[in-house]
Amino acid sequence: MLATSPVQRLLLLALVLLLAAIGVVLVTNRGSGQTESAVTTKSKFDGPTMPPDLRAHDFSLTDQSGHRVTLSAYRGRVVVLTFIHSLCHDDCPFMVEQIKGALNDLPTSGHGVPTIGVSVAPAEDSVAHRRAFLAQHRMNDRIAFVNGSTPVMRTIWRGYAIQPGSGPHGHSAFVLLIDKRGFERVGFAADQLTPEGLAHDIRVLQAEAT
Repeated sequence: MLATSPVQRLLLLALVLLLAAIGVVLVTNRGSGQTESAVTTKSKFDGPTMPPDLRAHDFSLTDQSGHRVTLSAYRGRVVVLTFIHSLCHDDCPFMVEQIKGALNDLPTSGHGVPTIGVSVAPAEDSVAHRRAFLAQHRMNDRIAFVNGSTPVMRTIWRGYAIQPGSGPHGHSAFVLLIDKRGFERVGFAADQLTPEGLAHDIRVLQAEAT
């Protein structure tokens, strides 16, 4: 009988361990009676879903045109909500462009879908700065860029677990979808946001009963 080299012994041992592991998996799956398709549930949304029954924090703020914007006034409609800074040069322009792309993908270019940008830097988000920012992205008549006093804004940021700030990447960069009943349903981080995904999830929420 030929002697077995150390390398051959290691290979045999690895093979035995692999076969044993396969056997355990097969026995476990047979005993549980579950298949991969049975234990994997695909969400109907493209974006990450929020915890159930998370009611969106209401607010009443002023937009770039001096109009009062109250979140609860949009009950019965799907709302796009984000948090932006008019002097931002990275995440905020990106999110606004992605939102614009999503709205353009919807019927009538998203007219009738309330879209609100909440300031994360009240002292710097003056009316002039907000108008200039939205004009740069051709979104002045499509996004209500709202602001208020710092104490009021702090309450809103806390209500949405948003970290404010004015420096690069100094604030939370999220786009939220609020359903017709006023609940937060989907939350896209900036690096997960695409126009196609956002438009898809808006359609899903619009199709739901009130």
